[in-house]
Order: sequence, then C-alpha cells, then structure tokens
Amino acid sequence: MPGLGRRPHVSPFTSALLVSLLGLPATAGTVKGTIPVAGAQEAERTVIYIEEVPEGSLPAPPATPIKLSQRGARFSPGVVPLFKGTSVDFTNDDWVTHNVFSKSKVKPFDLGLYGKEQEKVVKFDQPGRVEIFCSIHPRMNGVILVLQNPYFTKPSADGSFTLPNVPAGEWKLRVYRPGLEKGPLSVKVPAKGPPVEVNL
Repeated sequence: MPGLGRRPHVSPFTSALLVSLLGLPATAGTVKGTIPVAGAQEAERTVIYIEEVPEGSLPAPPATPIKLSQRGARFSPGVVPLFKGTSVDFTNDDWVTHNVFSKSKVKPFDLGLYGKEQEKVVKFDQPGRVEIFCSIHPRMNGVILVLQNPYFTKPSADGSFTLPNVPAGEWKLRVYRPGLEKGPLSVKVPAKGPPVEVNL
C-alpha cells in the first residue's frame, strides 16, 4: 500500500521478462508448444523451463523481490518459479496471523508468527524445490521452484505456452507440476528463424 514504505512487487513472470531483457543473449530464439492441462488451475501449477545453460551466460537476478501472497489462508500462486538469487516477499496480506516455514534442504527457514502487512523477505540462491507451509493453517502449502536460469514460463489454460529469449543452442526442456515431472526433452534453438515448436 502506498505510504507504508513497502517494497514494490512484481510477478515471477514479469521478473523473468525483465531479467531476460536486461541480460538478453546476443542470439536468442523462442520455444512454443502445448502441454495437456485440466484447465486454468492446473496450468497455474505447471512450469516449463530450460534445465541449465552455461553459468557465464546468465544475467543478474532481479533486484526487486517477487510477491507471494497469503490471502484466505492460501498461498497465491501455489507454485512459484524463480531464477536463483531472487528474493521472495512473504508479507502477510491476510487478516489472520501466519507462520511460513520450509524444512527443505535447498532453503530451510522459519519466519515465525507475523500479522497483517508485516514484511518478511527470503532470498533463494540455490536451485531446487522448496516446499512451503504455515504452522498455523495445515492446508496452506506451496512450492517455490528455484531454477538455474530465467528461461521458464507457465502455460495458458488451454495448455499453450511461449518461452521467449532462449539463448541459441541445444538445451534440455523440462516440466514441473506437483506430482508430475516430465523431461528432459532436447530442443535446439537456432540463432535465427521461426520459433521452435514442441508438444509435451
């Protein structure tokens, strides 16, 4: 809220776009395709990503934390993909107290009890899956998928997706959804030409 001195927030996908634009590879292409999803809710929990690119070609992670909302005793979005080195703002948007924590090996943390509009920020600097929970509300659960690079996206409700600004080269494409992991699928991204089409 304006005037409260809180940091501005951007979505995980806006963050990825900004990172890609700021550190755009000299030659880059687009990967497009479709993946079966059972509507918008399943699409929101699905991530398509490039597994790994050379470390020397990576841009800097975004300086602004992305926002993971807590409202109605739920995390929104339920699955958050992000580029390693990115921070997440867990500021409480709810009228009830929460205690967000993770026991993951990738990033264990415990934010303790905190109420509405209290700011809590955590930096995620190691790739891997971080399952998050609230000690007060057992049904609250989510996943932060920390990725090696910023080349990831989520599909639309119809299963179509577009992954832009992928460096030219041959890469491994993977899919993550809670309870489902697919890949790797080799994709060759040319320096020039039309988008690479894949069906997952």
